[in-house]
Amino acid sequence: MEKAAIAFLDILGFKGIWQNRNSDDVLEIMGGVGTTIQNTYKQPPPEKGWPKSELPEITILSDTIVVVIKSDEPHCIFLLANIVYGLYRYFWNANLFLRGAVSWGDFSQSDSTFIGPAIDDVASWYETANWIGVVLTPKTNYLLDRFPTTTIEINGVQVPPFIKYQVPDKANKKHHLYALNWPAYLQANYKLPGSEPNDKVKMLMFKMFSEQPAFNSSILEKYENTLQFVDHSLDDFGKRNR
Repeated sequence: MEKAAIAFLDILGFKGIWQNRNSDDVLEIMGGVGTTIQNTYKQPPPEKGWPKSELPEITILSDTIVVVIKSDEPHCIFLLANIVYGLYRYFWNANLFLRGAVSWGDFSQSDSTFIGPAIDDVASWYETANWIGVVLTPKTNYLLDRFPTTTIEINGVQVPPFIKYQVPDKANKKHHLYALNWPAYLQANYKLPGSEPNDKVKMLMFKMFSEQPAFNSSILEKYENTLQFVDHSLDDFGKRNR
């Protein structure tokens, strides 16, 4: 088996997309996933002592996107964070959202068949959360806890790729997990702190939610849980960059 950081990403609302969108449009959206991943993958220079990682590999299984970065060291989890955020922005342009999980460990792959403990781990968690968001599996959380505090620089602002949060699941239980810090990524990509109100990120979410087809109470709960996470992330962002 090989070691890798693995993301399973569920495209929310994809199963009913054929009722509201032309099939050619859907295929065009999915056809751009590979290019998006290539454009957002950034391998740190070797002189910085970053462990070697292979180029990301992608597999699309209906409404699930699988992204794999092979590496003997778990640092590739942080490289995967940038890719997932890039996919977030890409699908936002199509008014689609992602939910998922990331794991690191042993796996084997043959074409679109995946096996191994890391696959079992991520597969058991990627549809658990009741929101728009991506979490590290519990096992991978403990792995990340061993790292020193890690941030990336965006527009001169330091942003932690993952942030701890009480993540809600479908049974209304909460799990203290690292989550992709996508609202902070987005805020840092707007402008430097102080030049734009933090609620610009929230206004973007309001806009996208309002443009969705009519939805039921279970979808509303996902959206409200997401907005609470946006508040948490942006509050942390503001404290770090005062």
